[in-house]
Amino acid sequence: MNQSLLYKWWWKIEKGEGLSQEIVQKKYIKQSTTICMLKTKPSNSPMWNDLLKVKDLYLRGRIMIVGDGKMTDFWRDAWRGLVPLKEKFHVLFDICNEQNGSVFKMAQKKLATQSFPMGSIADTPKWVWEKSGIFSIKSIYEHMFHFEIHKPNKRLWKAKIALRIKLFMWLVGENAILTKDNMYIWGLIALVVGANCRPTLFNAFWVWAKRFLPHAKNYHMVGLAGVCWAISKVRNSSCFEKKVTKSPTQIVCMISSFISFWAELQGGENKKELEDGAGVLKATALLYHPQMPGANTKNESFLTKMV
Repeated sequence: MNQSLLYKWWWKIEKGEGLSQEIVQKKYIKQSTTICMLKTKPSNSPMWNDLLKVKDLYLRGRIMIVGDGKMTDFWRDAWRGLVPLKEKFHVLFDICNEQNGSVFKMAQKKLATQSFPMGSIADTPKWVWEKSGIFSIKSIYEHMFHFEIHKPNKRLWKAKIALRIKLFMWLVGENAILTKDNMYIWGLIALVVGANCRPTLFNAFWVWAKRFLPHAKNYHMVGLAGVCWAISKVRNSSCFEKKVTKSPTQIVCMISSFISFWAELQGGENKKELEDGAGVLKATALLYHPQMPGANTKNESFLTKMV
């Protein structure tokens, strides 16, 4: 389903508009549960899990106008201003014993030191990305674009590597490379990880890169692309051509060759540093897997086709 329609579904669910939305609300949203607390589950329908995947961005664009307080999360919803109390007072939230609950529940327990008006009508959402306060497809598209162009993607599109590699890396970052799923279908691996447990590769890589390579920001994306592209090529050779990789050092050498090849696209000092780094990587790998005579020429021809 189109993402913008999923956001519109959330709006209709909270506004109580539409028969389908009412059915979904009664099935998945209990009266004592706020939207912020909902999570994906294997027992959910695929459509409901798709809705939950876009929930966080939807919540960025809406605040709650408190009526009876039953559908507004005290900590996680924005209802006292444009920012949730959890973000305003994160230290207090961390030490609080009551981290889950609606405004109504907190008021009943008298856990709030400041009084706030409670009404008898239901809570209603307000869309802060439109002056009218009403959800629009246009506003969500604008903010989808804004949030998708985060730092890793900026590095990706600015990286001096081939366009096809950039597109491949974008798919990797979006978890759109169905490697695990397809290999399971072909009987090559056992499915031991749930569909909702896919690692966020980009996030893990940037944490590692900033920690151990803080002074090599210009090369982070080139290195990551080399790793992912090499693994993808080896995977394809194994699946479709029945070629077995005899040693992991072959993959490392391939990574080195890709990085060295893309170094030609860089300028000045960057080119030299990348070539030197690729050379050190390859030399280290060859300490454990000596290169066969005549392999150099073959590899260069092969890599030219691959890149």
